Amino acid sequence: MPLNKSWHDYNESLIERGRILMDIGFLGSSKKEIKNMNKGKVGAPFEYSHTFIQFLAFLKIGFKISYRTVQGIIRGLSDYIKIEEIHFTQIRRRILKVKPSVENLNLDNDNVNDNGEKPITLIVDASGLTITKKGDYIEQKWIRKKKEFIKLHIAVDATSEKIISFRITKGNVHDSKKFSPMIREVTKEYDIDKVYADKAHDNRRTFNLDDLNIEPAIQIRKNASIKTKGCPIRRDEVLLIRELGYERWKQLKDTGRRWIAEIVFSSLKRVLGENLLSRKFKAQKIEAGLKVMLYNKFIGL
Repeated sequence: MPLNKSWHDYNESLIERGRILMDIGFLGSSKKEIKNMNKGKVGAPFEYSHTFIQFLAFLKIGFKISYRTVQGIIRGLSDYIKIEEIHFTQIRRRILKVKPSVENLNLDNDNVNDNGEKPITLIVDASGLTITKKGDYIEQKWIRKKKEFIKLHIAVDATSEKIISFRITKGNVHDSKKFSPMIREVTKEYDIDKVYADKAHDNRRTFNLDDLNIEPAIQIRKNASIKTKGCPIRRDEVLLIRELGYERWKQLKDTGRRWIAEIVFSSLKRVLGENLLSRKFKAQKIEAGLKVMLYNKFIGL
């Protein structure tokens, strides 16, 4: 249970998750949406609205079920409400056209004041999502190759614990590669006062945030060099570590706040699963992005 919620609030949030997954409010505006979607469209017209497809996508992700099972749920609902059954191949085709993005993360302005001037604090981290259900023993015994995974990079708002920005890459992409793109993306909508990250992000590129006026709270390796090499901010931090000692520097920087990102990953994987059912990388990116979108909907309750 989240520390800032009572048991009653927590129980209600779990109940509301079911309501979100079965929210058929799109039916009231579906015809109007389809009409707007088909304005000026060349070729076969759309028959199903984007919100309907998103509803189906969240059903699949939230309940961790196959496309065929999604079709079965819609068939069952169609016996009682005015909802059109859609074939599982069409469901798959339309879901693969979804583009999970920061614009669709169910964000609000609760963390900024009316003038948009209140800064936020970000925690950046990355974690793997598995793309196979084979057991570790079978892989080690018979397949004898490194276990493949997809890496999810996130930037989390420390106050709301919502994911403000994310990137999805293959497992061999280093964590620090997506640090700057996510930070600069967030600065388009929010002011950031401080960014936390672990040792995987310790390089000169991630420390060079002085043009954005952001304080980096990135955990530095104990054997870090004091050579500037184009990054005086990191050099100053290394000198401060040598003056105070590593433990006192960690207390000063409050590096323990990085645990918030670990909690986010734990919640996302526990509720929505850490396995990806898709086989191709393009589909895996969409599946992982939908998990992020659904997590934000749940955390916003």
